[in-house]
Amino acid sequence: MPTEAKINQVADIEDRLRRAVITIGLDYRGLTVGQMRELRLALRTMEPSIEMRVVKNTLTKIAAENAGKPEITNLTKEATALVLGYGEQINPPKALTKFMTDSRLELTIHGGFMDGALLTPNEIADLATIPSRLELMAKVAGGVTNPVGNIAGSLQAIIREVAAIIEAHAKQLNEQEDGSASQDNKENPPKENGELDGGENNNENDGSS
Repeated sequence: MPTEAKINQVADIEDRLRRAVITIGLDYRGLTVGQMRELRLALRTMEPSIEMRVVKNTLTKIAAENAGKPEITNLTKEATALVLGYGEQINPPKALTKFMTDSRLELTIHGGFMDGALLTPNEIADLATIPSRLELMAKVAGGVTNPVGNIAGSLQAIIREVAAIIEAHAKQLNEQEDGSASQDNKENPPKENGELDGGENNNENDGSS
């Protein structure tokens, strides 16, 4: 018969599993007490609500079934610690990846559970590469810090391009007009004073006779 302490433990784990938006199981064997403390600190630094719990697999199994998330039992293998995230789903994977990079320690991740589905270690690694909400907001803010200056610069560039096109077109028209005038002069040269066409010369000759 379970003791009251174990019943309370199961109830506590069940509550945490219900509230968690992402759960990650990892093997903590080989980590020293100091490294475990550093890992917990790294998780809380990324997001204060992230926590890591080391509980017995049998109790986790009961709690997961009571919470309606029996798939989580697949994450409990031998010495397992559960990383629970209650805020942004990508933050726990990011925190784990950053810890491994900074500490040069390779953690064995069994997998994860999110949105009713199990996650593979590779899928958890992929989540860590997605920009967080804060990162996206920072990029958006950086893009609109000087909108007037950006618009003015774009307009000036457009005006310069249009002016260059108009100038080139006007030059082309002038060259075409000059060419047409030159061709007309060659085909119909201007008449000098006293120069008459053949018909007029004939009339004058007839009048003098």
